[in-house]
Amino acid sequence: MKHFATKPISIVALLVWLSLFSQFLSAQTATYRNPVIDMSTPDPTVIRATDGTFYLYATEDTRNVPIYHSVNLVDWRLVGTAFTDASRPQWLPKGSIWAPDIQRIGNKYHLYYAKSVWGGEWNAGIGVAVSDSPTGPFIDHGCMFTGKQIGIQNCIDPFYIEDGGKKYLFFGSFHGIYGVELSADGLHVKQGAKPRKIAGTFMEATYIRRRGGYYYLFGSAGTCCEGARSTYRVTVGRSKSLFGPYVDKSGRRLLDNHYEVLLGKSDNVLGPGHNAGLITDDAGNDYMFYHGFKASNPDAGRVVWLDRINWAGGWPSVVGNETSKTGTAPTVQSGNRGMATRSGLYPNDFEANIGGKRTHLYTLVNSKGMEVCLTNFGARIVSIMVPDRRGTLRDVVLGYDNIAQYADYQHFGSDFGAAIGRYANRINQGRIVVDGKTMQLPRNNYGHCLHGGFTGWQYQVYDGKQLNDSTVEMSLVSPDGDNGFPGTVHATVRYMLTADNAIDIRYEATTDKKTVINMTNHSYFNLNGNPSRHGENQVLYINADRYTPADTTYMPTGKMLKVSGTPMDFRKPTPLSRNINNQRFAMTRNARGFDHNWCLNTWHDGRPNEHEMAASLYSPQTGIMLQVFTNEPGIQVYTGNFLDASFAGKHGYRYPKHSAVCLETQHYPDSPNHPEWPSTWLEPNKKYISHCIYKFSVR
Repeated sequence: MKHFATKPISIVALLVWLSLFSQFLSAQTATYRNPVIDMSTPDPTVIRATDGTFYLYATEDTRNVPIYHSVNLVDWRLVGTAFTDASRPQWLPKGSIWAPDIQRIGNKYHLYYAKSVWGGEWNAGIGVAVSDSPTGPFIDHGCMFTGKQIGIQNCIDPFYIEDGGKKYLFFGSFHGIYGVELSADGLHVKQGAKPRKIAGTFMEATYIRRRGGYYYLFGSAGTCCEGARSTYRVTVGRSKSLFGPYVDKSGRRLLDNHYEVLLGKSDNVLGPGHNAGLITDDAGNDYMFYHGFKASNPDAGRVVWLDRINWAGGWPSVVGNETSKTGTAPTVQSGNRGMATRSGLYPNDFEANIGGKRTHLYTLVNSKGMEVCLTNFGARIVSIMVPDRRGTLRDVVLGYDNIAQYADYQHFGSDFGAAIGRYANRINQGRIVVDGKTMQLPRNNYGHCLHGGFTGWQYQVYDGKQLNDSTVEMSLVSPDGDNGFPGTVHATVRYMLTADNAIDIRYEATTDKKTVINMTNHSYFNLNGNPSRHGENQVLYINADRYTPADTTYMPTGKMLKVSGTPMDFRKPTPLSRNINNQRFAMTRNARGFDHNWCLNTWHDGRPNEHEMAASLYSPQTGIMLQVFTNEPGIQVYTGNFLDASFAGKHGYRYPKHSAVCLETQHYPDSPNHPEWPSTWLEPNKKYISHCIYKFSVR
């Protein structure tokens, strides 16, 4: 159930926002001058290490793979080589080491590299070396494969990528670009895996970047190494799938040797190419490293250039459309971002001080590879990585990459994944009567109190404690009068990830005065794993014979109606698309989809049956099934009716209307004003307990 703030931004909120983003913008705006490495350093690949600094590796013009270090992406210093003459890979003794690709896998640095004899297209292959440190020493693990072994010419220019929990290596040079799945340790081709072709014979120097709903395949076309005569240029195409088909802006396939030119020669550089990665700075800007010859001195070799990338209309472009002489330097925050989670989140992006309390990112894992990330800002779920029917891990909830966006709830829809309190859903006109005394609560949604008011618990920093790898507990003290509610309340939310891929959520609360409590989780589920598109294909089941109809302000009328014969009947699994856009039925027309409470059949005579399934959601696309179990009498189903793709979420995704479904287990809306309904009143010396299980499986 979406809430958009209806009051102007407060000075306090503005200061919080500015304070948070000052962490990302702490460095003064500065400029840099190209080239950033003014000596021959071909085929650069860059990584950010766990200490927050950067390392660049290149082809061996200075022999044995040179390693450069930088703290700001602009000023680079040679710090050594990946190999020595003694440790140099020997599996192709006469071959040179070309085009390394550096990756961090687990707690180790993997250096993929090509060995080849110039002009010997069958005398080429790819190896891998591993180190505990970005500066080495790198221990060679030998040849992964050669062209002769797999029947593909010119097996060079490796590029590693993880996607959906699986590891892949892409490679090739002017005989097609291929990808193949690797073993779990990333050191071998997976047994039985076969290379798959994704691009034609025009390119080499593969790099793939996932952004939003697309995979972008970068490469280089033309001749790389002929000085002033070099025709190298950076190319790009995109696809909805890692393995294609990749197309240009006209929809023509890269497999048929079509492509877009991202960067070509200019007055400054000749033969620009081999961009082995885009680096995102701490302000969210993408920068591209690549090599090229200086037009003023092409005999000096291939030096390293840096340019910023813009994204517009779903395609990348170089700022200024050509290599810059000078540019705005990347914004680099000092310190360590930490190791990325499986969902691609950085813990340090969730470190902040809000209202005098620290925020953090917590990670839960189980033995089956499932991962859940949470933050104590609003005790919310940030990401849920679950396997689909092919075993590919997918993030199935909406959210943000950093705490700053969550905290700026004046501009962003930030109830994503939150523990809602003190009272989830709506209270009519914001009024409750406590022992004959009328109390006025905030009226923050169509004249009603929604989700506890303007500063409900979803916007508060809980005290978080990770109990073990699979359990985190968060607690909050809500003072008497908080958003007008009576009583000092001590509340806890415990998240536990079980061995059978279930998230067990338990809410508890006590009070020193009579009050109302109604808590829930507000995760937005897209089981398709692609939230940039609507999720109307998802199949919904609700174990309910009745629902509470609502008026045009989303407030229950006080009636309980049968679902039979109406679009509210989900007693059999039904695609949302069947009625979500039904304009003839008042409920779906007024709500722009579903945003209603169902009275669960799992609640009998004031007693819950937590072993009986209350609801489920299923994606035919991925095979992911979500089952819901609860001790609550109701469930609010909200289908993202007010999402409009106006802001960027995790990994650049923009969330359109109906891209997700909320399954909010709770008491009925406005229950304090309906004594005939299950009660939400909590007395002193009593304990509020609410329980919800989100269980994931595949079929």
